[in-house]
Amino acid sequence: MAIKPSPRLAVLLLLFHAMVATVVYATVMPPAARLAILMLILLSLIYYLARDVLLLFPDSWREIAFDQGSVSVVTRDGSGLSGQVASNTTVSPYFAVLRVKLEGHRLPVFRTIFPDALDTGAFRELCVSLKFIEAGRAQKLS
Repeated sequence: MAIKPSPRLAVLLLLFHAMVATVVYATVMPPAARLAILMLILLSLIYYLARDVLLLFPDSWREIAFDQGSVSVVTRDGSGLSGQVASNTTVSPYFAVLRVKLEGHRLPVFRTIFPDALDTGAFRELCVSLKFIEAGRAQKLS
């Protein structure tokens, strides 16, 4: 499944970062500390827009493929990553939060995928694949 830029994710990132910036601006703290925190919020916004929305970074995910509980990811620079779909992966009709434990990495990686980032049938296929993986995991536990 090829991943493309998601306008919905961009709007949500802008909205949430603006809300946090408003809260920080409204707090009573020294102006220098407030400015430093606002700069960090701006840097966070730029980073996530570039990585997850515009797919500009070399480690931005461009393709995802599933095979019996494992996942393969192709990044923008063409390198391939593989790993296991971890628990805490969330699937809904509006978005999917994919949690992947990549081989060679200690911590899992999270990506939020909205329907507008995939082709029409591809998002449905992603949701079904993740539900089957979760069902298989639940069957093994019982």
